[in-house]
Amino acid sequence: MKRKRKNIFIDYFVVNLGSLITAAGIAFFLTPARIAPGGVSGLAIIINSIWGSPVGMTMLFLNVPIFLIGLKIFGKAYGFKTFLGTVLLSVYVDLLNYLFPHIDTLIDFAKGGNLFLATIYGGLLVGFGVGIIMKFGGSTGGTDILAQIINKYLKVSMGYSMMAVDIIIVSIAAMVFGFEKALYAIITLYAIGVVINKVFEGVSYSKMVYIISDKYTEIRSIIINDLDSTGNGMDIEGLYTNKDRKMIMTVMRNKKIHDLREHIKAVDPEAFVIVSEVYEVLGEGFTPIK
Repeated sequence: MKRKRKNIFIDYFVVNLGSLITAAGIAFFLTPARIAPGGVSGLAIIINSIWGSPVGMTMLFLNVPIFLIGLKIFGKAYGFKTFLGTVLLSVYVDLLNYLFPHIDTLIDFAKGGNLFLATIYGGLLVGFGVGIIMKFGGSTGGTDILAQIINKYLKVSMGYSMMAVDIIIVSIAAMVFGFEKALYAIITLYAIGVVINKVFEGVSYSKMVYIISDKYTEIRSIIINDLDSTGNGMDIEGLYTNKDRKMIMTVMRNKKIHDLREHIKAVDPEAFVIVSEVYEVLGEGFTPIK
């Protein structure tokens, strides 16, 4: 289903802006302070400190194979916006380092007290940047893709999968930078998670959506074919009109909600849509039932 050019432009503009904000957090705070809060960026910061390789290009070198693996396993779930976010983030990190080569002297992280500034402001910027990217259907790849691969093959929930990957990277950082820096990294990791959830306007990873529309067939096709999701169709009766209608109930991860909203707007602006928080989803594609 084709979407309006204006909406597509906004999506890519936000992915671009979010990548720049995330890169600022990494380049201005986390890299100079040698704080590696998990993820591919954390691993790139560790590699940079050992071999001196550019953080951005290292991130790209690590991210592209992960993206290709995710593309092979999950297919169209990883579209151009994810690839764009991955590349832009890497480019912006190195570009900011080039434009501001003396940023590490402007903010003196050699003093222990200033490390907390890097922890908080780095976490805020990265969390806000990644949050708005994901809210508009994009991704910066890395940990998110690895966690979904672990979820698929080892049947470990997304939350625990992401935590496991980040703990491994923070543990490596502890051996390279010391235990104290690892503790700062954990605080940064927590701040990133909190801000991402706030940007999503909730604390859940998924949302329940109820859709009542005369364009039931078209919206059903969008959910199945364009968004690679599923749901249930239910027969309902309007209390006021006494007319029989069809309602769709579906559960989607937060990053798909924006695309669903835009598709519905294009097909039926008069549709009645309810989006509610979901705090636990058990079953295929989500947390396995134990």
